[in-house]
Parts: sequence; C-alpha cells; structure tokens
Amino acid sequence: MARGGRVDIIYIEYMPQKYQNELNLLRIAIEKTPFSFSRDERSKFETRLAALEANPETKRDEIETVIVEVGKATWPHRKAYEGMFAAYAKEKYEEQFINNLDDDLRVKYENFTRAGGSLHDYRRTREMEQAFTPEEYTRLEDAIFEARKFLDSYMETVIAENSDEYNESVKRYESKQRDCANMIESLKEIARTSEKWAPEIMAKVRKFEEGWSAIERDFDEDQLKHEIEYWQGVIGLE
Repeated sequence: MARGGRVDIIYIEYMPQKYQNELNLLRIAIEKTPFSFSRDERSKFETRLAALEANPETKRDEIETVIVEVGKATWPHRKAYEGMFAAYAKEKYEEQFINNLDDDLRVKYENFTRAGGSLHDYRRTREMEQAFTPEEYTRLEDAIFEARKFLDSYMETVIAENSDEYNESVKRYESKQRDCANMIESLKEIARTSEKWAPEIMAKVRKFEEGWSAIERDFDEDQLKHEIEYWQGVIGLE
C-alpha cells in the first residue's frame, strides 16, 4: 500500500506456457479416457494437468511423463473400447459424422480419405492443412463433436448390453499389458549390461513406453520382441 492510504494495483501479465502444445496433448489423452475407467483416477490426472499448467517452471519431460502414465493406466480400457467400437458402433459413428457435413464439405472429406488422409491426427498434419481451409476444419471439428456426443451415449448402451464381453476384453488387455511391461523391463536389463549400447537401447525403451499413450502410435509388441532378440545378439557378440 502506498503512503496516504492509496492502494497501488499491480498488474501481472499472463505468460502462456512454454510447452502449451504438450499440455494440450496431455489434455487430449485425459479426454480420450473411456467412461469405464475409474473416475477417481481420471480426476487425479486432471489435477496433475492443472498443476502443470499453473506452474511456469513446468518442463517438457514432466508433461511427457504424465502423458505416458495416463496412456498406460487407461490402455486396457481404451483397447477394449476400441474393439467394441469396431464391432458395434463404427458404421453408426461414421454415418452420424457424414450426416453432419454439408454437401460440399462431404465431397472434400471423402476425397481426402480416399487419398489416405485421416482426421484422427491431433497434430494436424500438413496434408490435412492443405486439404481443408481453417473454416472447413472448424466445420469438421464441429461435425466430429456432434458425432462423438452421439457415440458416447450409444457406446454406453452397447457396453451395458455386452458387459461380459467388454469386461473380459479389459482383462485380456490387462494381461497383455503386464506381459509387454515385463518385456520392456527385459530390454532395460539388457541396457544395464552394456555401457556402450545403453543410451541407444534406452531410447528404444522410451519409444515403446510412449506406445501406451493415447496420442502416439500404438504399442508394437512384435517390434518389442524383435528389439529384445536383436540386442541380445549384439550384446552377446561383445
């Protein structure tokens, strides 16, 4: 407070996060959590996101670590959900999405997908930006949003009517995830046996761990097996 009782108002300029893109990706990963995943656990991840957003000293690797943690925790549920979606809801969802597009944009979208394009890339590829104007992209996002509102309700019904199938699928993916996590640990053990090759092997480990994420290429179990066999051979030759 200044002399004479006058209050000095201090204006604090808002500083955007240096790693806002990574924070957006973390938000997307949390939003992609299926409704069957624990709400308490999801809430904890949302709290961690808020803390990272509020801290101007947040580092990129801190955000990326949480992205992987979210992905790993939700992976069995996401894979089970994807299976149910493919079996029971994919055609319905596509129909809803297409019906939400104007005729002109529908034609452009169909040409885009025929050429191998996909809207399911949260980093907005160059091909996507070349195919659609910003205004068209906004209309596509609106159509996706409306289709997903339908999908959320529809999938809840589908899973409720096929709960045994869904729960068994979650259990299978939990078992598969444990097996894959054990293989990752085997790769880490190989890295610990060779100071020379450890940095390269651990880079591979990080890439595989990113595969749990909801926003990166999906986990590749066959490639993991190949890497273990390959590095066992390399280390064995030293």
